[in-house]
Amino acid sequence: MTAPKELFQTAYSLRHPGQRTQHRPRTVLVLGGGGMRGMAHLGVLRALRTLGIEYDAIVGTSIGSLVGAMAAGGYPLEKIEQLVGAVQKEDYFRLNFVKFLLKGTRTRSMYRGDTFRDSLRRVLPDTSFAKMKVPFYCNAVRLETGGTVFWGTPGMDDISILDAVYSSCALPGIFEPFEKDGFSYMDGGMVDSVPIRFAKTLNPDLIIAVDLSLKGTFKAPDYKNKMLSTLYRTFEIVEEVLVEQTLHMHVDYRVALIQPKVAHTSRFDFDKVGEVVSAGEDETIRVLTSHAATRDLVQPKVVEGLACPVTPRDFVSVRIDTARCIGCGMCEVVCETDAFWAHGDKATVRKLSNYECTRDHACARNCPTDAISLGNL
Repeated sequence: MTAPKELFQTAYSLRHPGQRTQHRPRTVLVLGGGGMRGMAHLGVLRALRTLGIEYDAIVGTSIGSLVGAMAAGGYPLEKIEQLVGAVQKEDYFRLNFVKFLLKGTRTRSMYRGDTFRDSLRRVLPDTSFAKMKVPFYCNAVRLETGGTVFWGTPGMDDISILDAVYSSCALPGIFEPFEKDGFSYMDGGMVDSVPIRFAKTLNPDLIIAVDLSLKGTFKAPDYKNKMLSTLYRTFEIVEEVLVEQTLHMHVDYRVALIQPKVAHTSRFDFDKVGEVVSAGEDETIRVLTSHAATRDLVQPKVVEGLACPVTPRDFVSVRIDTARCIGCGMCEVVCETDAFWAHGDKATVRKLSNYECTRDHACARNCPTDAISLGNL
């Protein structure tokens, strides 16, 4: 059986005959999950085109699988923006009134999956994984085992793009699971919202990863004390912790991590699409024109034409407000790069400019008194 990285290398060589990898790094684009915050992916694609940075494979999760499938299917960016920008909330969400009346809590989902599938069918390319213009993969969780599958890999590519994306987007309890060969599949973001680990199995030279999970250093939405709000927020907290672990283990010099500042928007906010797209575009330009692995890929004339000067972002600045610090030592526990030293009544920053920081925000998010601030993000 052919390994995913061998398929990726073969596809790359077919699209770039005779091209040596040192001229342009083989690049995987990872588009994370996040509901309507995923509209930031449109801004990411727009920025990549502006900067002239190409990608050779796309890995998507949840909303990232939807945008990624359209891009990998060869849709022009203008068409993607037109199709996704026209989506309304009622196109995706229609309550299962009849099933609720008949079955109550025994019903499989709160909203009708067929409505969601019909909306996906109208925007997704009607093709197979083998015929995508760019190699494409997306993940889903198998409920019976708790394991993750990546559609598009050998043995897992005998499925339509529609079914693959639906399963990757099917939030538990919100939409019905996707059924295949006696197994049930749900939203891949439940266990791997930013699948950098899988992207590394494709053996690329560069990974451009987009993380849309909430961070403690950004303003969070105003959650109301209601059942659905509590459910969604709980899902997001679990997602944050899992993403934190992913970034701890897999962000290195090959990974350009883009974290658009969209945490103030709701996962189901359909009214701020333009704002979210702009946030994705702005952050992508900021990161890729300054990251050590990508800044030399940008044409000088593009950098010179930017409104703001490019500032190298090879490090994260770390500060502790000693008036707030209680010396609990949590920062030292969660930091994977030994940036903190907890002793006595206060913690000390060992790396004011942390060049090894994985940008997972674990220190700031877990500080009980909000004493830690991070800069140059």
